[in-house]
Amino acid sequence: MRRSVGIDEFATFGLLWDRKMEAKAGNVQVEESSCLGSCKMAPCVAVEHEDFVGSVSLDGMTPAEFNARTFHRVMNEDDADRIWQSVEGAIRIMAQEGVNENDK
Repeated sequence: MRRSVGIDEFATFGLLWDRKMEAKAGNVQVEESSCLGSCKMAPCVAVEHEDFVGSVSLDGMTPAEFNARTFHRVMNEDDADRIWQSVEGAIRIMAQEGVNENDK
């Protein structure tokens, strides 16, 4: 899929790495991965959290992505922005839940 639209194998990684660096998100890791099982929807991005096994579904995913727990067809700046907004939203929610837990 990437070659047909003229992007290289590192483009998706680079899009997300740039956002991590811009956000100064030292606690977020961006890593390459082997196949995520959705090759027909490639390139794909999965988000993992240390408290869960495997990838997680996030607000901002389409219904198909939510079910597969991977973002599909990540090929441009808008796609990467959507993923990063979903990650930031999840971080805010989890941080707020942590604050609420501490209030108990």
